[in-house]
Amino acid sequence: MKIEKYKYLGNGKYKVLIDSNDYIIYEDIILKYNILGKDNISQKDLDLYLKDNEFFEAYYKAVSYINIKLRCSSEIEKYLSKDFSLKVVNDVTDKLKHDGYLNEDVYTEAFINDQINLKIVGPLKIRNDLINLKVSETVIDSHLESYTKDIQYEKIKKIIDKELRLNKNKSSLMIKNKILKNLIDKGFYKDDILNCMDSFNFDDSEVYKQEYEKLYRKLSAKYSGKQLEYKIKEKLYQKGFRIQ
Repeated sequence: MKIEKYKYLGNGKYKVLIDSNDYIIYEDIILKYNILGKDNISQKDLDLYLKDNEFFEAYYKAVSYINIKLRCSSEIEKYLSKDFSLKVVNDVTDKLKHDGYLNEDVYTEAFINDQINLKIVGPLKIRNDLINLKVSETVIDSHLESYTKDIQYEKIKKIIDKELRLNKNKSSLMIKNKILKNLIDKGFYKDDILNCMDSFNFDDSEVYKQEYEKLYRKLSAKYSGKQLEYKIKEKLYQKGFRIQ
C-alpha cells in the first residue's frame, strides 16, 4: 500500500492519503511508527496504526472533556463508552490516571469546595453524590472534614431566616416542618437543623390572633356559640396552630 500524501491538520492530527484513501492519524502514531519515513506499508501495518489511533482519539477526546472542568473516572468512562470499546475506555482511563489528568483526591476536594462555596447543600447529599460517581468513601470522608459544623450551621441558619421572613402569616409548626423537610432534602442532618432552630424565635401568637379574627369574621355568619368556637379551632388546627 502506497503512502501518497501527508497534510498536517493541527491539533496533533495528520491527513494521510494511502492508496487514494484518506485517514486521519494522530501525530503520536506518526512518530511511534515513523510513518513519515515510509513510502509503503502493509495492510497489517495500517490495521495496527488505526487500532492505536483509536486509543489516541479517545484519549484526546477525554483530555478535552477534562479541560472544560475536572472529571472523575466514572464520568470519563460514561463519556467515552458511547463511542469506544470497553478495552479502549479502560486503557485510556489508566493513562489519564498515570498522566495526572484523573486524581481522585484532587477531584473530590474540588467537588466538595464547589458544593460548599456555590450551593446550599449538606454533607449527606455531597457524600451520596460522590458515592454515585464511584469515588472511594475513604477519600470522600477525609475531604468532607473541611465542611465544618460552623459552615453547615451558617448555611442552615440562612435558610431558616429566609423561611421565617417569607412565611410570616403561617403557623410556627408549618414553618418548622417546611424548613426541616427542605434542609433534610438538601442533605443536612436532622439534629443539626433542630439545634439551629433553637436559636430562632418561632413565636406565632400574633399570627394566631390574626387568623382567629379572620376566621371569626368569616364563620360567624354561619355559626355561633360553641359551634363557632369549635369550627374556628378546627380551621386553626388544620393550619398547624397549637390551640390557645
